[in-house]
Amino acid sequence: MHRKLKSLEDVELHKDEVIGPELVGTIEYEKDGEHSFYGAIIPTTHRLFVNIREVDTVKHHPVEYKEITGITTENLLMVGNIIHIWIGNEIVISMKSVSDGKLDKFLNYLYKHRARRLRLDSDASISHTQHHDQQVV
Repeated sequence: MHRKLKSLEDVELHKDEVIGPELVGTIEYEKDGEHSFYGAIIPTTHRLFVNIREVDTVKHHPVEYKEITGITTENLLMVGNIIHIWIGNEIVISMKSVSDGKLDKFLNYLYKHRARRLRLDSDASISHTQHHDQQVV
């Protein structure tokens, strides 16, 4: 099950989408009245996946980079590293007990590809707007 948790093999990825380093641990988010799940957070070059273990299966929840408004970390003495994913003005996903080395690799990949994706989406939006304006005139 641990291997399936880190896998995106049954997810349809974009042709040029590359999977980055994952984090595995206790994910906290609210779903059907429950708050803690064993899972993985997996960044790709296009989006972020939150994989959650549910009974005998793994559910994949994609999050587009443009939905993410912030990424914060904290280090608590009794808990260890925690990563928080913000959507809007609230923390929607948190993961506890993340090792320093894995967290650094994960964050470097996530920041790099999120920034790249947001720039590409912004450039495409500007290009589309400019193209549309040219047609109207």
